[in-house]
Amino acid sequence: MEELLVAVLSMFLVVALIPLYLWKRRQDSQPPPHHDEPPQAPRRETVVRTTATRRMRRRPAASGASTSADPPATVEESAGESDDEAAGGGYYEAKASKKKETKRQEREARRQADEAARESKQAKQDRYSEMRRLKDEEREAQERMLEEEAKAQKAKEEEAAALEFEKWKGEFSVDEEGTLEEAQDSAEDLLANFVEYIKKHKCVPLEELAAEFKLRTQECINRITSLESMDRLSGVMDDRGKFIYISQEEMKAVADYIKRQGRVSISHLASKSNQFIDLEPKVQYTDDINIGEEITVN
Repeated sequence: MEELLVAVLSMFLVVALIPLYLWKRRQDSQPPPHHDEPPQAPRRETVVRTTATRRMRRRPAASGASTSADPPATVEESAGESDDEAAGGGYYEAKASKKKETKRQEREARRQADEAARESKQAKQDRYSEMRRLKDEEREAQERMLEEEAKAQKAKEEEAAALEFEKWKGEFSVDEEGTLEEAQDSAEDLLANFVEYIKKHKCVPLEELAAEFKLRTQECINRITSLESMDRLSGVMDDRGKFIYISQEEMKAVADYIKRQGRVSISHLASKSNQFIDLEPKVQYTDDINIGEEITVN
């Protein structure tokens, strides 16, 4: 009886182990399950793709090490990786946004620097214009002052010349038979002879002129200055004590030459002066001056 019971139990045990054995063989014969993840959108950053690939390479190794009964862990790992990738994408998006903000700030800084440079340049131009305006006003004021001084000096010289001329006429006297009209005529004749002598000789030493008309050298200089203010004479006195007579036509020729040349140095003008100014005496001037009446110089 006991043997029969053992045999029955053994049969039941064998029958129970056969399905388990068959299931085990079927599980061993099947390849390990691969959990393919859905393709994800390519990331702009190469670093993210490299990280994802590295993680995907690690995943099969982990799956091979575990049994086929771990699908929940794989799903959790995929979810964690998705969260990591999302966090990585947010980091790079924040970094790109920060770059844009930095570039915008740089552009704004350049714009402000350019504007400051323009304002500085404009302020410098304004200061230069103001300085130039003040200089122009100062120059104009100085020119007006010099012009007024020249007018005053000319008026003073004309007045002195008139007084000198009257004094010069008063230095001459006629004999008892003469009249006032004759004295005036004699003075005018002497003045005309004085002017004519200078014009004919062109270049006259002042001492020689004074000796010719029995005057002092300073008196000759005063006479010439008076005649120049009266437009009876025109010329220059050099540093050698000579008066050089220059006619109005010769002066005009020199002025026209300067206008044509634009800018002429004094040395160049002096070298060309002989072409415009004739320094040769016109005619031989006699030493005896015919006045018509006997005049005595006091």
